[in-house]
Amino acid sequence: MKKIRFIPYGYTLRNGRTIIERGEADVIREIFDAYIGGASLKCIAEQLTERRIPYSERTNIWDKARIARIIDNAKYIGDGDYDPIIDEDMYESAVSLKTARQRNTFESNCEGINLLRDYVRCEKCGASMRRRMSNKHRIRESWMCTNDECGLKVRIGDTQLLKKVTVLINRIISNSKLLVPRQQKKHEMSPAVQKTNNEISLELERDNPNEDFIIAKTIAMASQLYWDSNTKLQIAASIARKRAEMMNPQDEFNIAYFTDLVSYISLDEDGKIKLHTKTETEIGDEDNGSNQDT
Repeated sequence: MKKIRFIPYGYTLRNGRTIIERGEADVIREIFDAYIGGASLKCIAEQLTERRIPYSERTNIWDKARIARIIDNAKYIGDGDYDPIIDEDMYESAVSLKTARQRNTFESNCEGINLLRDYVRCEKCGASMRRRMSNKHRIRESWMCTNDECGLKVRIGDTQLLKKVTVLINRIISNSKLLVPRQQKKHEMSPAVQKTNNEISLELERDNPNEDFIIAKTIAMASQLYWDSNTKLQIAASIARKRAEMMNPQDEFNIAYFTDLVSYISLDEDGKIKLHTKTETEIGDEDNGSNQDT
């Protein structure tokens, strides 16, 4: 095994000739089998790293890029200088699957970005933001605040934006308490409640108070107290938590999960995002929902 790989993983040099390294060849076959079987590049890389399978003498850390290079490498079916490690059918199956997954990811990204067009707001002023494209920059995508007095512009790639949103949604799935809003402080009775309470008090002071009137007003006051409190929001949070607990963490942006949990997202000048949930909580890039009572 080389400290630095000048030849593909799975091969070694002996007496000036490239030959198959049997241990690494087994890993190559395992990678192709796993990928064709449905495992993602990330999953395969994580499993090899967890098992401490060496990539070279210097590292046993695997990543998606290394797995992708192996799957794309036609030398593994043999090309004269390299003996075959896998057959052509296995190689073609893996490459075709990789192409299909990339196409599906691209289509999924397009669908996700199209959805987010109506959900992105400016963290600075709260106005909606509009997506722009420019070929003059390395990162072509940007979001511009529609408030001319603000004019905030954030350059962030579609893939990065969707990934950030996915990470935060996965955080909610892992800890549904992030959907629980803070308890609101008790406030004085609203004018409507005070008026109804006074009407009840006046009726009770009469010699022959109208029982039906009192019951109706009491019900009306209870209803108003309910709407003035955050009880409705707490009930919504309970339902949302149950929904989140039925979800599974995702590798890619999930439109259904997003629309179930998120009211809108805000974007700041540094490209950091914050999810504003339907239960009026906030989850940002750099926190674990510390602004929530858990």
